[in-house]
Amino acid sequence: MFCAGLLGLGCDSGAELTPCAPDCEGAACAACVSTLPEEQLRSAQSCDQLPAQGRCLGPRVLERCEGGVVHREDCGADTACVETPEVACVAGAACVDGVSRCSEAGAWEVCTNSQWVARACDAGCEPAAGRGFCGGPGPTLSGTVRYARRFPDAAFRGWTAEVDLVPARGFLIVSFQGGALLDSQVTDGAGRFTLKVPASLREDDRIVVYAVGQGRDGAVAYAVADPGLPGEQRVATVPGDTARIWSWAHPTREVWEQPVFTLTEAEGSGAAAVFDSLGTAWRRMRERFGGRDGLPVVAWLGFGTTWSCGACFARWPVTAVGRKWDAQVWLPGDSDAAWWSDAMVMHELGHWVMASRGAPPDEGGPHYVGVPTFPGQAWSEGWATWFSTDARRSPRYYDRQGGTMFWVDLSARASSVSAWARPHAEDGLLQAMDENEVAAILYRTATSTPSSQPLYDALSAPAMNRAPWARGYTRHTWSRDAKGALSGVVDTGKPSPCLADFLDAMVCQGFPRARVDAATEPATAFPYPSHEPLCP
Repeated sequence: MFCAGLLGLGCDSGAELTPCAPDCEGAACAACVSTLPEEQLRSAQSCDQLPAQGRCLGPRVLERCEGGVVHREDCGADTACVETPEVACVAGAACVDGVSRCSEAGAWEVCTNSQWVARACDAGCEPAAGRGFCGGPGPTLSGTVRYARRFPDAAFRGWTAEVDLVPARGFLIVSFQGGALLDSQVTDGAGRFTLKVPASLREDDRIVVYAVGQGRDGAVAYAVADPGLPGEQRVATVPGDTARIWSWAHPTREVWEQPVFTLTEAEGSGAAAVFDSLGTAWRRMRERFGGRDGLPVVAWLGFGTTWSCGACFARWPVTAVGRKWDAQVWLPGDSDAAWWSDAMVMHELGHWVMASRGAPPDEGGPHYVGVPTFPGQAWSEGWATWFSTDARRSPRYYDRQGGTMFWVDLSARASSVSAWARPHAEDGLLQAMDENEVAAILYRTATSTPSSQPLYDALSAPAMNRAPWARGYTRHTWSRDAKGALSGVVDTGKPSPCLADFLDAMVCQGFPRARVDAATEPATAFPYPSHEPLCP
């Protein structure tokens, strides 16, 4: 199981947990086996294969030739890549999947994979405030959904005393006429919606906001749910009938009179903050991997509920709250209020990305900030932290555990908790490493170019998804005492990928060796031989 565990709250194993001990304690993690199918992105094209004006490699990556070399560039926040009239990153072009509109030409368009796509509509598109309907809309109600949240204070020592009200984007919002569903849509990037409502409002008419998102097939694919299990729980516990998807309901008449739907902290807006991060991770997954969905995933957050792993992820199927999920995230609901840490939530979802499109190392055991750990675990945790920083466009990771707020800055190789543990060239490629050093290497590699797309390409490369891996690492199990000292180390002999395998995949796909060297510092720190990658 993948755990936040940065202060030693739990251990990590990985991927398919069915054969594993539920709480991944001690050597039980050794039984986990990755069962992911091989997947491959379309390979990078050479200049003579690209259109003359370039192209969009998904909604947020622009690809063109410059000086005979393929050049990639990530579009900035709130922009999207468009190919007409020319290839460019355009502000305002990005959209939230599921939102609909009428185009300037009168066509009905639905946002798909962050871009507007025309859909067939024989009845004609009828515009309404912030939305387009296929056919006559009838009476409509337009408004905005927002939620209350807290952020780290300026010194990163705790959460802000005052809440901010931020747009609730990508939430499913439904209009009910009595007990019957009348209309539904997804809130846009500003939290706006327009819904059909009854012509004559009754007291039992409702507008309900749900913390759920849809996949390509329109079915619910990700959600934040309350397990309905108070107190400390083992992650093996399957939530029962008391579990529910987080939702917020207001009478339609009330929203009509005041069309700003606010999710307050007392009503559980922390769950809305988690869903915001989950939605961002889902969109990043689709943007980076050719529009493909990730594993259907549910994030469990119950205020007052804690888990035996602290905060963790596992590709552990469960049937709950009305559907089957292929993966789960467990988040603590204690007084640390870590649900406000989008950095931590996105870290756990970084494990979900690896489980969806790569091969997790399946290596688990306790780990601590600033304390080197085994190569497989360091790779897994380092990737998760890097994904969090890349998706949030910030080099700083932060969380609160045990009453203490801490942070890690990948750009400065600095931490508020301990001195930064650097690798030593003389200790070789399979040395123990600080997971945050792995994340820093990935961060420096990604930021050395205008696009971080090569890192996602390498994660899904066949060489990173096929055992045994070229560098020959095999996963271990272990335990640590209260001071972090290792004991009970067992080499399982089972293949596991590590950072060196990932760097091989990058260099073999054409990533510049000099930029890898600048990130790894092979002469003094991590001795990756970029001049001799092991290519299939």
